[in-house]
Amino acid sequence: MKKKTVGITGGIGSGKSVVAKILEIMGYPVYSSDQRAKDLMHEDHSIVDGLKKLFGEEAYIGGVLNRPYLAAQIFQDESKRTAMNSVVHPAVRKDFKDWVEAQQSPLVFQESALLFETGNYRSFDAVFLVGASEEIRIQRVKERDSLTDEQVFSRFNAQMPESEKRKLTDLVIENNGTAFLVPQILRLIKQIA
Repeated sequence: MKKKTVGITGGIGSGKSVVAKILEIMGYPVYSSDQRAKDLMHEDHSIVDGLKKLFGEEAYIGGVLNRPYLAAQIFQDESKRTAMNSVVHPAVRKDFKDWVEAQQSPLVFQESALLFETGNYRSFDAVFLVGASEEIRIQRVKERDSLTDEQVFSRFNAQMPESEKRKLTDLVIENNGTAFLVPQILRLIKQIA
């Protein structure tokens, strides 16, 4: 069976995970790139070795990824972020491909923050962009992650501006809290089916 793959993306705090959860409730299989990357950064020995080589032994403490240390490294230095992505992203892409093969649904989704930044959006049949104003996204991230303004802006600056992402897809779900998400999702699914 030919499966259609659909990417779900958007900037930090846009609500990608909420849209992904709604799709799961609707019965669609959704692959969470962020969660699988976290898992693979513990399970895949080539990733563990690669990250230790890039960031030193302090990248892991007692076999557990030292997330605060890594975040401080990659959000301050774009070359380190690029290097880390070159270790992690190929493994996630392979894992997603294997996951798609195991699915029975003709329509499968992948939630990923960096589809446009990596150019990986081209490998999907369609891409849903979850959009929200910067003000709303900042507030969500600060509440969710208990970050300082400086930490929030370093994460924002690490991603492509939403205005640029909107130029790459017309399949946009507005998540500013003023429009219901389910009707928008159903409309887009009908559009791509």
